[in-house]
Amino acid sequence: MAVGCSHGPFLDPQIKKQVLDFRDRWKPSILFHLGDVVDTAAFRSGAKGTADESSPVGADLQAGINFLTELEPTHITWGNHDWRLWDLADHPNAVIAHAASVCRDRLTDCAARLHAKTVPYDIHDGWFHLGGAYWGHGYWYNEHALRDHAEYHGGSCVIAHLHRAQALHGRVRAKSSSYCVGLLADPRKLTYARKRRATSAWSHGVVFGEICENQSVLWLAEAHPGEKMRFPL
Repeated sequence: MAVGCSHGPFLDPQIKKQVLDFRDRWKPSILFHLGDVVDTAAFRSGAKGTADESSPVGADLQAGINFLTELEPTHITWGNHDWRLWDLADHPNAVIAHAASVCRDRLTDCAARLHAKTVPYDIHDGWFHLGGAYWGHGYWYNEHALRDHAEYHGGSCVIAHLHRAQALHGRVRAKSSSYCVGLLADPRKLTYARKRRATSAWSHGVVFGEICENQSVLWLAEAHPGEKMRFPL
């Protein structure tokens, strides 16, 4: 089972309940959080002079940790919003470096307590390869990004990052059933994107299924904001 893009305090409470209820019924032996556990709006490079500069860091971090603790993922692929903390831990401003390193360490401590395997936000090393598919946060962001990720791997992949739940086949000879899990956050609260037309395509999603050593059979459950997600059980 795979989810992603919960974005700290912006997690949609109704979608969260549906995901956790399905987790309890499905009982997955492997459970991915595919990144953007936190939003880190206050840490973004363009935050200075905007409302994001005053975005509460502690509340963001705690919301992300709380959801990880409830979800109990076995695998975490850190996303670009999470990885700001790693990047800024070496910032020349000592205050920013300290704040980022403290938040980073609390996230990694949470993952360690859950005994979750993790990978960095890195296009080469930021993937788990299980069931013949690559599982990671995702890197490119355009109308054909899911196809591009599938073709980058030459086969199947499951990502988050794009905020729009979808499934497609890459233009490769190998089997390429690839998926984006959409987002768990409430898109209406992600105000940085409220003027972008593309946000009308954003949707919630969960990928679930069965895998063996080198093969996977996966399904996508999807709901648009305000809708209830429908699962087979």
